[in-house]
Amino acid sequence: MALLVFGTHDARRAHVAVMRMVATVNGSRPFEGDTAELVRKFAALQGCPRCHGFDKALDFSDILNGSPPWDHPKRAVDLLKQQLKTAKDREEAVHAGLLVAMFGDNQDPEALHVAHAIARDLGVDDDILDGVVRIANDNAASAKADLFRRFLSERIAVDSDLIKNHMERHDLASLSRPELIAHYHQLMAAAPAGSLGAEMRAFYRDASFPVPGMPGSPLPVEFLGSHDVHHVLAGYDISPQGEVYTAVFNAGNTRAGIGWLSVVLLQWHQGVKLGVFDPVHSHLDPAIMARAAERGAQTKINIYDAQWDWMSLLAEPLDEVRRSLSIPPGGLVGPGQKWATSTVMMDPVVVT
Repeated sequence: MALLVFGTHDARRAHVAVMRMVATVNGSRPFEGDTAELVRKFAALQGCPRCHGFDKALDFSDILNGSPPWDHPKRAVDLLKQQLKTAKDREEAVHAGLLVAMFGDNQDPEALHVAHAIARDLGVDDDILDGVVRIANDNAASAKADLFRRFLSERIAVDSDLIKNHMERHDLASLSRPELIAHYHQLMAAAPAGSLGAEMRAFYRDASFPVPGMPGSPLPVEFLGSHDVHHVLAGYDISPQGEVYTAVFNAGNTRAGIGWLSVVLLQWHQGVKLGVFDPVHSHLDPAIMARAAERGAQTKINIYDAQWDWMSLLAEPLDEVRRSLSIPPGGLVGPGQKWATSTVMMDPVVVT
């Protein structure tokens, strides 16, 4: 999704076009409501003057306000092929469409069908999109398990067959070695005031679930600990909306993050159970979504990478860690606020 924010002018136009095509199901629906607002917010994010290397604002009004050619699938795809020069560009555009298709409160098979058709016409072979479409079409338990296992395998760099065996035993937490768990808990306990680790202690104090590695924790430390660090670094709380905004931040930070975004949108937004937590329906704010993607894209280090050594930073001052990673100000949790109940910070990009 970083190309959504930092791509060429043509690539950005193509992203907005794909999002519009999915939002309107190729012109068969009005371009209105929260889904249209999401597209407009991302278009404003991509087109604002002096934001991403362009002196003048980029004009997407023909895509957002007009109908031809974006309501005619074949003509639109012909234009998309001209604007999306590389396979990566095309895959990112498809992911932008997938985000729109999954933004509704419930599964939207028609919008997903359009996203899938665009992927096929652009020659994008995407297992994540295929899995989401399968879930929407027949609510297949196998598709849910496959999507969650694939995401977890990539996220913690563990073989998917091993994860499958642990899933069948309902024992994913035991993927973590005891010595790693002990090391993590020691680092957390020793972290000084004002540090990332100290804020993590506050995070778990506010949360209603156990610290990773403790009895009752449902997932390995390698995943759940790093994911919780992402919450704290990005400043998004543990509400269902905070889960989604953290995932959008990850998707903007790294191409691989789109997999986690798909899982989170299904689990925490559309109420489809994929992982170990109870599913929840939630309502999302398009402006906060767009800002989360931008903040993730501006973060220099790929904090989603399984090899990123987040534990080594637990003793460092939180503000310095954020600065070293170039994480822009923002988020939903300010200094001293609770991670379980938060209010929006006064971020001029988010709050208008």
